[in-house]
Amino acid sequence: MATQRALGAGTPGIGGGDPPLAPTGLGENALGGASPFPGGDVDTATGDPAQALATRSAAANWHNRLDLSPTLTAVILAAGHGTRMRSRIPKVLHPICGRPMIDWVLEAVNEAGVTDVTVIANPHHADVAAHLSPSPHRGEGQGEGRGPVKVVYQRDPRGTAHALRQIPAGELRGRQVLVVNGDSPLLTASSILKVLHAHQENEAPATIASVEDRTRDDGRIVRSRDGALDRIVERKDATSEQREEIHEFNVGLYCFDGSRLAEELEKITDDNKAGEFYLTDVFLHLKPVTVVKLDDPHEAMGVKDRVRLARATDILRRRVLERHMLGGVTIVDPDSTFVDVSVTIGVDTVIEPFTVLKGTTNIGSECRIGPHVYIEDARVGDRSDCGPFAKLRPGTEIAEDVHIGSFTELVRTKVGRGSKVPHVSYLGDTDLGADANIGAGTITANFDGTNKNRTEIGDGAFVGVDTMLVAPVKLGKGSRTGAGSVVTKDVPDGATAVGVPARVVRRKA
Repeated sequence: MATQRALGAGTPGIGGGDPPLAPTGLGENALGGASPFPGGDVDTATGDPAQALATRSAAANWHNRLDLSPTLTAVILAAGHGTRMRSRIPKVLHPICGRPMIDWVLEAVNEAGVTDVTVIANPHHADVAAHLSPSPHRGEGQGEGRGPVKVVYQRDPRGTAHALRQIPAGELRGRQVLVVNGDSPLLTASSILKVLHAHQENEAPATIASVEDRTRDDGRIVRSRDGALDRIVERKDATSEQREEIHEFNVGLYCFDGSRLAEELEKITDDNKAGEFYLTDVFLHLKPVTVVKLDDPHEAMGVKDRVRLARATDILRRRVLERHMLGGVTIVDPDSTFVDVSVTIGVDTVIEPFTVLKGTTNIGSECRIGPHVYIEDARVGDRSDCGPFAKLRPGTEIAEDVHIGSFTELVRTKVGRGSKVPHVSYLGDTDLGADANIGAGTITANFDGTNKNRTEIGDGAFVGVDTMLVAPVKLGKGSRTGAGSVVTKDVPDGATAVGVPARVVRRKA
């Protein structure tokens, strides 16, 4: 017979004695998809490579104990209007650390081993459907770091139970149904595994996750005198006494016996102050219920408005930074450093304060970046430095042993090994060879009003201060320009050009 109990840190195999079950941050990681950290594996809690292996082994053993069979399906609730966000962007598509909110949820579900996933979406939010649908750059309904999904529309959103009613009852019967709120980006695969483990171990018709938190004000867990879950009371329907005395809250993470769920969904009414069909009303009749207490109340945070979006972003940002630091990266001031989840950073690189790394940026090993540096969708080779006050825009590739100095901006530019762009320069659509030096104030005039044109600067070239290179133009290997030159024509290898407009005054002997 199913037993009812709360599972916490002291439960064997859940928290406490076992290592964390979320992947360790190298290889496949809890942040989603392939690891952004090069080099050997380390454990996220201890930094110890040996412990990382033990952690992954424990996670694998737990997965083996779970029946993650085709009967297990996940439903992500993402059809809400998101009115409190006051945005034209659907709530679940607001980016957090470079990734849409809903992708964090989907990745956690996938990492817990659940691959059959349905998203309940609002048909008026076409961008959500487009994001979840196949594209030439993704697989079937795939985004970076997550598996395929199916989309079911809730045409008239009237609550969470109404959302689940959009799935035919026959597709729920005979299955285990994991239900997760789509605005819960802080939820981890480890917590999902706890719920799945408890659900299967107790053979309960329903399992839910809860947290103790004195800062929340929605979805209170009401228990009977014997400690069993009696019901869940939403904020609008809670009495003043319940608001004052109850500090255990519903996370929005459930696992159901699908047959029982389908039966109870039909009994739910909208007799409440919100006039909605609450999924939590199934617990009025669906008993016994296993309650799994989570240790981290942050995981229960639903992003309802921009204030919570900022809080969730800060927490996930710190998770990203901690994984990089445990992977061998020095981050001088985590409070002022912003790194997207898709960024890769090599070992022994130092990230100075007020650095922003976005998109698919790749930073090599033994680099120094910052302070006050912005890099987006760019590559920086090993042992290179960038900053302070530098900006590398998309399409920029920096080779090894390069110096990019202060107040320098590069876009769609390749810089060869050992070259230097020390300060106050703009290089756009430029191919800069190896061991070249760019003087202060150099500008490549790459836009003629209609087209972007490229500039080529050969190996070993020396560009004098305040030189303007009007593209398309080419400076040969070992060539030089005088200070203040405006170069409109190609300069041969080894030649020197000076003046406005620049003319060649010395050719290679």
